[in-house]
Amino acid sequence: MEQPHVSVVIAAYNAMPYLTRCVESVLGQSLPPEAVEIVAVDDGSTDGTGEELDRFARLHPGRVRVVHQENSGGPAAPRNAGIALARGRYVFFLDADDYLGPEALQRMSAMADENGSDVVVGKLVGVGGRKPPTSMFKRDQPDADLYSSRVFWVLNPMKLFRRELIERHGLRFPEELRTGEDQIFVTKAYLHAAKISVLASYDCVYYVLRDDGGNLTTTVRKTPRTAPGGPGSPGGSGTLAAMFALVGEHTPAGPRRDHLLTRLFGVNLQRALRGVQREKDPERSRRMFAALHEPVARWYSETAIAKLPAIVRLQGELVRRGLYDEAVAVVRYIGKRRDALDRAGGAKPVRWLAPADFTVEGGRVFAHYPYFRDSRLGLPDDVFDVTRQVGARSFIRPGSVTVAQDRRDSRVLSVRGRRRVRLPAVALELTATRESDGRTVTVAVPAPANEHVNTATSASGTGGKPAFTARIRLPQPGTWHLALRIAGNSRSELPLQAVRVESANPARALLGWLARGSRGAVNPAS
Repeated sequence: MEQPHVSVVIAAYNAMPYLTRCVESVLGQSLPPEAVEIVAVDDGSTDGTGEELDRFARLHPGRVRVVHQENSGGPAAPRNAGIALARGRYVFFLDADDYLGPEALQRMSAMADENGSDVVVGKLVGVGGRKPPTSMFKRDQPDADLYSSRVFWVLNPMKLFRRELIERHGLRFPEELRTGEDQIFVTKAYLHAAKISVLASYDCVYYVLRDDGGNLTTTVRKTPRTAPGGPGSPGGSGTLAAMFALVGEHTPAGPRRDHLLTRLFGVNLQRALRGVQREKDPERSRRMFAALHEPVARWYSETAIAKLPAIVRLQGELVRRGLYDEAVAVVRYIGKRRDALDRAGGAKPVRWLAPADFTVEGGRVFAHYPYFRDSRLGLPDDVFDVTRQVGARSFIRPGSVTVAQDRRDSRVLSVRGRRRVRLPAVALELTATRESDGRTVTVAVPAPANEHVNTATSASGTGGKPAFTARIRLPQPGTWHLALRIAGNSRSELPLQAVRVESANPARALLGWLARGSRGAVNPAS
């Protein structure tokens, strides 16, 4: 029999009725029928999945091969069984819950053929509320560099792999892991691949959230086969240790390694810590944490973690220091804070975790997360620095801001606006910069009557109607560009508009001078 172009490996466990659509999507691919084979492994299903696969095998002899085995407890073993039977030039792993776009295999294999790709990452589309990663699918990438692109942020196995790559490096899914086995497999494939491509211009895989919550990749069907805290422990401890080792041992220290470590700290460590916090057995929880502490301490990189939000940097620092109680407390804090933001309707617009309060010093903004300036722990302020994450726009409703010139003196401007209530207040400034020479005038934005703000510590919350009015006097005529910013931080500016100011009326200026008498020159910031 002629070699198939693509072998689609389907690991199936109690996947009805989703399985039917999954298999039909493969059989209906735009490639010639003889170019695609299905290797389906029934992992001890009890809901008719095995019988449905046998039905397809009878209807499509030679195209659908089925293996029945005892339940293994996870997707690793059935996928490995599928690899052993696959004959295609390429192998595609498809979960039994999901399905393919009609031209997915043709387009992905064509990209691999054209570019000599060892791995092709096809665009994922969420179905039923499932949210796949999207940052790597902005455009097609025939040659996506692992160390600068976003491909490392999509580690599920639903990709096209050159079978020669799998066999040459003996790639298999680690069966000792309860979760995260796909991340190990894909990371190894990425590290060994001569070229990785991204197909973003076509919806390749429809990523389904099952109504019963029983997705193959989100459930564990068997008690762990290893000791608590070991490789197979829940919560991702074993996976994270293996991932850190893969990245650390295959990439030298520097920007390339940091790019990959950023993902491990920003995604994997967060998931693993949630598993530690959810574990009911205190001793087991501590062992799981210890399994995280060792690789984090070994592979910790300040330059990698500096790119991440402050709440993630805080967690990384606590794990690196081995502070179990504090790390668990921060996970609990995150959950409670998110609940509070959800109730206030403010969680979704904030990419990072908004704290209940801030401190603003020297133009830097520090979040009041747990253990901020706790003398017992002595954590550095840098861990709590959210300056890069916020700007004046974060605290002001841009559409509410209006600028008006005083009728009696066009040099005096009034800027009115409203603060956002989903974040605590910070000290703000209004600046005016003259276009001709860059001269800048700055005034403080007064706090609304129902809140108090100073440059050291903000107020907790902004109830009521947080409207503000700032007045600024421009000392000379010209075109002035207005902006609002966090006090002392020019990088946080929210540009407003340009205002043309003419020369002052000489008579009015004289009257003003006489009224001031001997009080001296006008303070342009008054």
